[in-house]
Amino acid sequence: METTQRNVPLTRLQAQQIDLHLAPGVANRLVAEMALRDVSQHQHVHYLSEITGRALQTVSRWVDPDKPGMPDLRSLALLSIQFGVDANWLLGLSAHRTSFRNDLLPPTLTRQLLKKPPPTDWLGPLLAQTTPFAKQSVATMHGQDMAPVILDGSPFFFDATITSVNCNGIYYLQYRGQTMVRHIEIRIGEGVLLRCENPQYEATSISDLDATPDLHILGRVTLVINACRL
Repeated sequence: METTQRNVPLTRLQAQQIDLHLAPGVANRLVAEMALRDVSQHQHVHYLSEITGRALQTVSRWVDPDKPGMPDLRSLALLSIQFGVDANWLLGLSAHRTSFRNDLLPPTLTRQLLKKPPPTDWLGPLLAQTTPFAKQSVATMHGQDMAPVILDGSPFFFDATITSVNCNGIYYLQYRGQTMVRHIEIRIGEGVLLRCENPQYEATSISDLDATPDLHILGRVTLVINACRL
């Protein structure tokens, strides 16, 4: 039985053979969007889960380095809305990154997106989180060394009773006359690694922490309050 094509550019055979490069193209563009927002690699899965409402296991497949999967249609629409980019660009059907057209949305969806959440007591929940740390010391982060985990200007609590490194974690310390925050990793047989969360800064290796007189542990960081400045 012979069918007649109506307003379609490809034949059935051509449609079967065309390669849209959806994988890993979509994954690469999702990673690029998160890089624009300073989302570190180890936070990719949690970030995608937060902005789409999907489970961690589901979104992890979208950015799997070996076999990336495709978001479902609802998730793709949400990614387009949340990132503010045209879905055609996310899919690779557009060579240029174009902004999401809010003005073209149907009225029902526009009303949902513009719906304001009910007013909440934001100070109450914040104080509830900080109450258990009220007796600890507080300092302020200076610089982008630990971004995006600790942003520049963000206050953080630290336990000043901890003056030695017994386990991996983020510590407030003084090194060579300067106070700083570093992620300290214990490496068996090698010493310790003082690492920044920001990949633009190099890590520092120390073979023997106890034999380094110019390094003093001021405490272990226990809570960070990050504020996003727009």
